[in-house]
Amino acid sequence: MPRLKAITTGSIPSFLDMILNFAESDTTSDLSTQDTWLSQMVAKERGGSIMYGDDTWLKLFPNTFIRADGTSSFFVSDFTEVDNNVTRHIPGELANDDWNVMIMHYLGMDHIGHKAGPRRLYQVDPLTQLSVNMMPKQQEMDGILRSIYEAILSKEHLNSTLLVMCGDHGMNEGGNHGGSAPGETSTALVFVSPKFRSVSKGRACPTEAQQDYSYYRTIEQSDIAPTLAGLLGFPVPINSLGVFISDFLSMWDPGKRPR
Repeated sequence: MPRLKAITTGSIPSFLDMILNFAESDTTSDLSTQDTWLSQMVAKERGGSIMYGDDTWLKLFPNTFIRADGTSSFFVSDFTEVDNNVTRHIPGELANDDWNVMIMHYLGMDHIGHKAGPRRLYQVDPLTQLSVNMMPKQQEMDGILRSIYEAILSKEHLNSTLLVMCGDHGMNEGGNHGGSAPGETSTALVFVSPKFRSVSKGRACPTEAQQDYSYYRTIEQSDIAPTLAGLLGFPVPINSLGVFISDFLSMWDPGKRPR
């Protein structure tokens, strides 16, 4: 929950947010009345918002989504159905044109981390040195992202879609998170759109693994909200402490850049 607060508001979670994160029945952490990129998109009145996956979103944003199917994040032994329940909605929603935000919060990879860790010795693939469950799950997620991007390219009503892939947290070698180790605080973030071809720097992908998880560049999680605001054309959430990711500034003429 604290990480979702940072991603949606651009603010820094408090110690109280961390405590309430363990209370599954808590309803006091409602963000539906706060200024977030999600509330700004709803205010555009150009379609509703939909959500599939981790039901934390439904607790943080009650009565926000026109369609939703939430799944509890506490059944950590489930690596499969918890994700299939998200994926089964994708083909139908990609054909719909009545939404302007679709959130898909997959849980399977997080569950694998908690149960098996990334490299637990008794469950490691000798070739990849990863948990035997981790590589198939990564390949599954890669295929889902590919299918969404292909739909963006082929469907006219999706041709201005921005696809953002990110993690709310990482994990340490024991499969846990919440600490300050690089593996716990370093997560992937990718912005995908055909419109970004003009600002692409031709960087190699995939790239070599780094122990400190330092790749192309590093940003703060709080930078996501103001960056979405600039790219999608709505005001930066009022409590945001983040900054616009400068890599995208070249999309505008110097005199028309977001301020």
